[in-house]
Amino acid sequence: MKRINVFLALFLFVTACVTAQTVQNAQELRLGGVPVSGTLQSGSEIWYSVRAASNGFLIIETTGDIDTYLEAYDAQQNLIMEDDDGGEGANARIEMYVTAGRTYLFKLRGYGSNTTGPFRIWASSEPVPAATELRFGTEQQVNLSIGAKHWYSVRSTTAGYVVVETTGNEIDTYMYLYDSEYNILKEDDDGGWGLNARIELMAEPNQTYYFVVRGYGSETSGSYGISASHEPIPPDTERNTERGRAVAVRLGEAIPIYFRSLNESRWYRYEVTRNGTDFVVQTRGNLDTTLVLYDSRGILIAEDRYSGDYPNNAFINERLAAGTYFIEVRTYTNGVDVTGRCTLHAETR
Repeated sequence: MKRINVFLALFLFVTACVTAQTVQNAQELRLGGVPVSGTLQSGSEIWYSVRAASNGFLIIETTGDIDTYLEAYDAQQNLIMEDDDGGEGANARIEMYVTAGRTYLFKLRGYGSNTTGPFRIWASSEPVPAATELRFGTEQQVNLSIGAKHWYSVRSTTAGYVVVETTGNEIDTYMYLYDSEYNILKEDDDGGWGLNARIELMAEPNQTYYFVVRGYGSETSGSYGISASHEPIPPDTERNTERGRAVAVRLGEAIPIYFRSLNESRWYRYEVTRNGTDFVVQTRGNLDTTLVLYDSRGILIAEDRYSGDYPNNAFINERLAAGTYFIEVRTYTNGVDVTGRCTLHAETR
């Protein structure tokens, strides 16, 4: 045990020394200053530091012909975010909210281990813009000029399922979602109809969320519509999170299911009254869902993830004997916090 403690102390000491050395050797990028030129060697990385002069958004980006990768850290080297091709072409670009007086670190490397070549990097800042409030159930028509970004805010007094989407067929829109502290939560390109953006959110009560709309390309301009909708979450929708609390399925109805956190399941049951019944159950919506069908003893009968409607809905069709059956609906998370809404549909044939 003592030997382990010694190794742990040595590891922490070395880590602290490396961190201090990284901060000390990081090249300072001045806000609004002249771009800094450099050359990346194969397998190398270059550190930069920026001290925020005021609260707002800090933008770090590269230009050049090589494929760059950026990582952003706080002064203690905790990773904040990273980016590959957020800039022009294969260049990296990071835009994040910063606090006045704090120092932030940026690690630049090539996307591949053999990336070499010249680049330029610079830092700029933008104040937090005023946001236009989106009222639920109404649509606004907006004109987007080249290079512009439009900020919108949504506030829900009760917990609910919120959808913000653009409409129109004139331009290709891109949308970001931020929480009240300007931490980015989601982004979307073509989640809506055609080239329109759409973001779904399980909103907490009395919280403000910010949505940013820009053109997909740097030269995009034109008009678009934007709207927000709110669907309150019924108070009893979270009771069926285990098999013992399964809710009876109503055939032919679209049963709404709300997922508010990671690794949630919703359980339903159906009583088959005659042998040889063809039972069909499926999900619909934009969530990546999984369906699992069990018999009354909890034995697996069928499981599906991709056989339903586009893009990621599940579909099960089984011939069943008389008896009670249980349906589990869950989202496919892959370690990512998934929230949102889908519907469950069941029928017999």
